[in-house]
Amino acid sequence: MRAPFDTLQIAATLLTLSLCAPIVSATDFDDPPGAEPRFDEGILELLPGVEVQGVLDRYGFSLLDSIESRNIHLVSFQPALTDEQFEALFLTDPEIDHSELNFDTGNSGPSTGSLFFNVLPVEFTDQPVWNTIGAGEAQATATGAGVTVAIIDTGIDTTNPMFQANIHPAAIGFVDGPADILDDGNGLNDDNQGLPDELVGHGTWVAGIIRYIAPDATLLPIRALNDEGFTDAFTLAKAIYHATENGADVINMSLGSVAQVRIVERAVDEASALGVIPIAAAGNQGVAQPEFPAGNNKAAGIAAVQLDGTLTDFTNRSGSSGNTRLLMAAPGVNIVGPIPGGFAEASGTSAAAPMVAGTAALLKQLGTLRRFDDLETMAQQTAVDIRDQNPGIDEDAWGAGMLDIAAAVAWEGPCYADLTDNDVLDLADLQAFIQRFQMHDESVDFVVPRGVWDLADLQFFIGSFVSGCP
Repeated sequence: MRAPFDTLQIAATLLTLSLCAPIVSATDFDDPPGAEPRFDEGILELLPGVEVQGVLDRYGFSLLDSIESRNIHLVSFQPALTDEQFEALFLTDPEIDHSELNFDTGNSGPSTGSLFFNVLPVEFTDQPVWNTIGAGEAQATATGAGVTVAIIDTGIDTTNPMFQANIHPAAIGFVDGPADILDDGNGLNDDNQGLPDELVGHGTWVAGIIRYIAPDATLLPIRALNDEGFTDAFTLAKAIYHATENGADVINMSLGSVAQVRIVERAVDEASALGVIPIAAAGNQGVAQPEFPAGNNKAAGIAAVQLDGTLTDFTNRSGSSGNTRLLMAAPGVNIVGPIPGGFAEASGTSAAAPMVAGTAALLKQLGTLRRFDDLETMAQQTAVDIRDQNPGIDEDAWGAGMLDIAAAVAWEGPCYADLTDNDVLDLADLQAFIQRFQMHDESVDFVVPRGVWDLADLQFFIGSFVSGCP
């Protein structure tokens, strides 16, 4: 464990915190992580019941890691096969469901130019952003009690009193061992770019934002990014599955990659289908293409705006092709949060995402957020219209608008029994429920445990039908 930060160390080691994690420095790179696959690393998704050892022996691969619950494995495959041959394995091997290359999840673009300095705790609690988004007003209605928010990041400062209560027992590390969730570094410049331990403090900063908005939520830290802010697609998917399997209601991912990897997509899709709400930062490259997983249609991608709703020049926006649309925007400029040894100010979509994650925790407590589609409806009906603040910019660039937590918790929620979506409850909705229930459609999987269609779902539907629409 590293020694506590002093002021100069905070300023130096957190110089690049303003980027959406994972990022490494203020330097521009020719090939951002995700542009090229990791050398000789591939991912095998095997059919149920297939033993991985037989596949390893058949091709001469070495096993690096596994997600045993999904029969997914990370292997070293060169020099046995080329990249192209490995990717094509699933086409000819009946035991392999899918094969793909492993990619870094890393640098999300050039620096946003934010400054870092040691600040007083009062500057965290009294910063204007909380009033702008209505956080205090919302807490009179909900505090996130009974809700678990997973934070896939660099870990968390477990010595900070802010985080010593309500930490989930399934907290885990995928960097330096399962028991190590501490947000610290090794003092080395492992990536040979910029400074040592450039992203230490990022996870603590993100967790602090969530903790402020949803003070009674249980946090599930998953340390998947190293102290330089890097992970890879396999580890990210492993972290998402861990969160899903251990009762997370919301998953915050202030990270991204330019590579769209199927293993991550599947993990996000499964989480969403089970009623978990995946939230992801859009990225800070200033381009019309969200990073992934924010670009996944079952993850809520979040852009960053100024306090007045003006879109920042560094935030990524919805895809120009229209097939990757962000959910909404939230403030992401000069946000103060806790770090190991104190507090710091930084900017980026890394701050915007946890503001929405904290809001999702409040709505989960209230019962108005049961499915991913509910989050989209909430955004459309409660977000602040920021078109006037952004003249000449396509309004789809930021999604529904800017986060308003007070309006979100006052939202009455969807009419779950209106399955025909016509604002009328009648025989057609009953017929739709029966049909979808028999097909195991996720739109009628209302209650925990998710993925099970039983009497509890029927009782919930009948209760909603009898109560009528809000």
